[in-house]
Amino acid sequence: MLFIAGVTGGLVFAGTSAYKPEQQAQYSYQQLMKNVGPGLMRLSPDQKWLVLASKNDYPSIHAKGSEARVELLGREFDSDRPLESGSLSADKLTFIQLNTGQSTELSLPDRKIHDVFWAPDSKSFAIIGVSAKALDVWRFHVSAQQPEFWSEVAVSGQLDSPALVWLPDSQSVVIRHSAMQPVDASTMHAATMQVTKKQSVQTRVYRHTLDSEFARLSFAGLLRQQAVLLRQNGEKHPLTAALLLESISVSPDGRYLLVQHFADEVQPGVMLNRLAREYQIVEIASGKVRALLPKLQTDQQRAREADAAARGSRLVQWRPDVPATLIWAQSIEPRGHKVEAQYRDAVMSLAAPFTELPKELFKSQWRLHQLYLSGYGRLIYTDFHAGLKQLRHWSLLLNTIHQAPTLLTQYDYTNQAEFPGELVTQALPDGRSQLVSKKSQEVYFLAKGLHRWGDGAYLIRQGIDPKDQVSIFKPEHQQQSQTPVYLRIQDDSEWLIVSTESAQRAPSLWLNKKNAANQLIYDWHSDAVAATPKPVLLEFQRNDGVQLYSQLYLPQHNGNDLLPAVIWLYPREYRHHQQQPKPSQQETFVPIDPLGPLVALYDGFAVVDASNAPIIHQDGQEPNDTFMQQQQQNISALITALKNTGRIDTSRLVLMGHSYGAFSALSLLTERTDFRCAIARSGAYNRTLTPLGFQGEKRTLWQAPDLYQRLSPFFYADKIKTPVLLIHGMADENPGTSPLQSEMMFQALQANQLHAKLLLLSKERHVYRYRETIEQMLMEQSTWLRECAQIN
Repeated sequence: MLFIAGVTGGLVFAGTSAYKPEQQAQYSYQQLMKNVGPGLMRLSPDQKWLVLASKNDYPSIHAKGSEARVELLGREFDSDRPLESGSLSADKLTFIQLNTGQSTELSLPDRKIHDVFWAPDSKSFAIIGVSAKALDVWRFHVSAQQPEFWSEVAVSGQLDSPALVWLPDSQSVVIRHSAMQPVDASTMHAATMQVTKKQSVQTRVYRHTLDSEFARLSFAGLLRQQAVLLRQNGEKHPLTAALLLESISVSPDGRYLLVQHFADEVQPGVMLNRLAREYQIVEIASGKVRALLPKLQTDQQRAREADAAARGSRLVQWRPDVPATLIWAQSIEPRGHKVEAQYRDAVMSLAAPFTELPKELFKSQWRLHQLYLSGYGRLIYTDFHAGLKQLRHWSLLLNTIHQAPTLLTQYDYTNQAEFPGELVTQALPDGRSQLVSKKSQEVYFLAKGLHRWGDGAYLIRQGIDPKDQVSIFKPEHQQQSQTPVYLRIQDDSEWLIVSTESAQRAPSLWLNKKNAANQLIYDWHSDAVAATPKPVLLEFQRNDGVQLYSQLYLPQHNGNDLLPAVIWLYPREYRHHQQQPKPSQQETFVPIDPLGPLVALYDGFAVVDASNAPIIHQDGQEPNDTFMQQQQQNISALITALKNTGRIDTSRLVLMGHSYGAFSALSLLTERTDFRCAIARSGAYNRTLTPLGFQGEKRTLWQAPDLYQRLSPFFYADKIKTPVLLIHGMADENPGTSPLQSEMMFQALQANQLHAKLLLLSKERHVYRYRETIEQMLMEQSTWLRECAQIN
């Protein structure tokens, strides 16, 4: 399950007298892995019923199916059933009547639950059940209050789109039916040939891409699906051939099915989101293909130019205000902002019966990012300019297309303080998504955290006029956080379901209707779940005047002794220091994350969250050109701030980080010796192993060889004098953090006779998920920290 290696050179941990925490909290690592809140929440279309499900706790590494996994394109697929690792798997559902608050618990026999889909008439919902080998379909009738088996048809729970969509009659559904054909490993070729391509602009060395014939056959076999019509009586009718099906949606009139699938000629070296796509419009009654949209080509541009786009149709969707009309974007100039062009994209439209040529609605000067449509014919679209770091929201009434679009907002998308919020949408039973909107064409933005409206959750109603902005929901006080979960319009009046929580109280759901008292719907609070204590906000400056923020968490401690502290790192790049976000002061319930640094509180350590430490563009240079200097400035200023609190023993500081934070920790250790020890998890320490770029760095190793060496702690392992615990998941799928990174770093430390340990976690990916490995990791971390700071 795991492997631990260690080497010791001389005295391991030397320091001051041991610290003994008073009344140290008792805890269980297993308890930390309990989930709080819903993994799934589904509101019925008539807004009278709510279905909730909590996601299962961290699974066991010995659970059935954990052995049979296939890594492809950054995803992990089960090889014996059409499911992905990490998919929702709930033991039961909670079914709630909103008017009365009455709830019922539901479960399926010998199955877990993958997802729930309400019928348009709200009289029933479909349930996708998960057995050991397959996913099947069940149906729950509200009047009967019992789930019943519907069909054994094998459903696909793969990819990030609904497995099932309803027709308007609320009797029939269309399913993504899995026709998996796993490839026999014995057919794998003895050798694989790869050939360079002149048009390739790859900027990362990705793992598990489709670079071999066996990988391509495996992908095609695992993702093989077809759209199948399932009637109320269980009859099944195929609507498509077997395809690499990605998503399906039904036209508003229920006559046509939009089918989006990967092209058969999947490309090597390209990740999932950049593969070619094709689109079919299928007539549901006959199963005949009535039209094909222009194919979206394999994306070979965006790897180097963020606002480039492949040629062909993208952002394809049904217009919700007409019976059967498609709308989509396609590039006019596929290259990015470095190539001058009057227009980048066009928005196209095609109406049933799809016998005419597509119609161009308008052009955009910047690259289109998203299209949002309301049921009343309003289009809100966003476009962006990667060079200016600007994003815009435009408004257009599709039924008055001769009018010019209206600019609603424009902001620097790297600056959280300018963020206007996300547009509020709702998922419909037929697989479509549309804006929540009033008949008067007003739409809504929801912003959380710190943003242009303030601190906390704000719900802004946006009218046709850009200046017509009204806050219909905002925080009442900082001691309690309230966030709208659902916004719906009923008789042209707004009502909300709101999640309410505080620092020490888990979320609860409340019905919030105008002129009525708030009504409790559901409460997740449990005294058994450990809550994150309220932090102390540290505000300080580094020696060049840049403002910094960190949050200090203190353990349960009644004495006056100075505390050792863990500093959690993760630097972030900003164009200027004003973009660094000040932590929100809204008090939210955050369970202590077993994968985060706060577990160290139980070992008597203070914890400092320095995960927004800024690395800023300076004097026209790229951020990485001055990374080492700026990181030194950040940590020096932080240590001074900690000393000034009068609570922290700055001679007993520990660096800790995951991924980019792990790299940052070891980078500091190559130049400093004032830390007791470090914990570095799943990091990248040798940049020559990521020669085509890393994090925000666009230059390649051959363009900036000195930079790659300077930002590689591996090359300066002989300068590190601080004990290091290295941890890495053996199935890490992240392109920059192969397990080889930690193995090589450990070997480098060992070669220089420095004290280090290496913990390799079997089957773990970049984000760890298995109970047993996480528990072992936490025990090793605890032992390391206590020895490091000499805590008994």
